[in-house]
Amino acid sequence: MTASRTRRGRPPVSSREALEEIAFELLLRNGYEATTLQAIMTAGGVGRSTLFRYFGSKAGIVWGEFDRAVERLRSALGDAGDLPVMEAVRSAVVRSTRLSRAAAPDSWLDRFRVLDRDPALVAETAAHWRVWAEEVSGYTARRTGLREGAPVPAAIGGAVQAAYVAVLRSWADAEGGEADIDELDRALRPVADAFQAVLDGMARRAPSTGDAGSPR
Repeated sequence: MTASRTRRGRPPVSSREALEEIAFELLLRNGYEATTLQAIMTAGGVGRSTLFRYFGSKAGIVWGEFDRAVERLRSALGDAGDLPVMEAVRSAVVRSTRLSRAAAPDSWLDRFRVLDRDPALVAETAAHWRVWAEEVSGYTARRTGLREGAPVPAAIGGAVQAAYVAVLRSWADAEGGEADIDELDRALRPVADAFQAVLDGMARRAPSTGDAGSPR
């Protein structure tokens, strides 16, 4: 059987992104454990050397874009400048999400569906989301002078991550699965505003209690 027949008339893929999209089609339909590397190679019309050059492993296919999304969030936080802490967090999450969607417009939500719903990936998904939340909490700690891992930065990281996942799930569950980035901005705003009030209150108490720096 030729590669073109394997892909039902489509030619072999020629980029990492295209092969990644094909892989997630299979993962969403068949599940992580049932989707073999051979099935991905056959569907993409590529050989083993090409697949391993792009990804290294099946785990590399699943987590590569997530890791890049974390890098985008880290970069967006670093570029936030002198915005108030929680406004910087909110804008960075929105900006990094726009970039992630632009990187894979046709399969972005499918990727989330696979990671969020596949029982075989539950533990690893939780661990990766913890890394995402730690980017937010670490940034908050650095901006406020609080200790990394202290309760308030940790709470901010966890709350922002939980709100973000809730929005992604609403998109993934909706008919048509459209992502409205402005909706994400609106959903994160009350969370950001509430925690900014907490940080402002801590800053006002800082001279007498020494428990926080200025949330610049």
